[in-house]
Amino acid sequence: MPQELEKEIIPIYTGSEIRYDDKIGFEELSFIVGESKLQTSEGVLRRLFCRAPEGRSPFEVVKNYEKSIADMGGTIIFFSRNPKDIEIEKLKFQDIFAKNRKDRGLSTYHYTHTTFPAEITEYLVGKIKLADKDVYTIIAVGHGAWAANEHNRTFYEFITLEVEPMEMDMISAADIGKALSTQGRIAIYSIYFDIGESEVKAESTKALEEIAEYLNSNKAQKVIVVGHTDNTGDFDSNIKLSNERAEAVIEKLITQYNVDKMQLKPYGVGSVSPITSNSTENGRAKNRRVEIVEQ
Repeated sequence: MPQELEKEIIPIYTGSEIRYDDKIGFEELSFIVGESKLQTSEGVLRRLFCRAPEGRSPFEVVKNYEKSIADMGGTIIFFSRNPKDIEIEKLKFQDIFAKNRKDRGLSTYHYTHTTFPAEITEYLVGKIKLADKDVYTIIAVGHGAWAANEHNRTFYEFITLEVEPMEMDMISAADIGKALSTQGRIAIYSIYFDIGESEVKAESTKALEEIAEYLNSNKAQKVIVVGHTDNTGDFDSNIKLSNERAEAVIEKLITQYNVDKMQLKPYGVGSVSPITSNSTENGRAKNRRVEIVEQ
């Protein structure tokens, strides 16, 4: 069985040697979630630097972690086999990766750890939902440094960021009707998309059923399905993405739930209508939403 971490969040690779286990505590971390996209989240941060067993390749290690995340019901957010070429907002990959990382100097034993970002060949970001928290997992793998005589060994850094899950109640058909009659709109947080994608995820079924129930029971009601994003990334790209998500929700309502297309109109506003500040992960999560707005 794999060796377990202290809090049993996810197993480390069997037979690995833990060089450093840095429990950094509550902190903000920016990490790469796309070829040109950063995400900044707050939570309890931990970084482990490990040497894999002899003979294990970087790709083998990262694929092991990919499977572990899937086995725990998690999702893969981003995977790159060439992360060193990534540059976002004029920051190179190694500069982004080294943030909130302890400096251990340049002695021989520490040298691999210090220069490791320059040697990374595999980079994976996943997310695991536990009962009381969400856990982002970041795994970076590559060869050791030549100067430390470890260039034939595989090293990896395993990062966990534990964040509080959002507490946003599931809406009902009755909730939709009440909100539209009193406020003219309702925000829905239980329609889910992968980062940067417009395909509606299977976990959105309950929310879609409730929206469809309301609209099919109120045939005269016409609504605008409005897509919203946070302010992370390019403004124009977010406008386009939010519109595509609104269209995807409408497509689901029409084709799978028999809602009359004449009741629906899509619109995407990107990040122009936040309901709170985008300065924290909690705020950004509230701003990423779909709204049903009375026409």
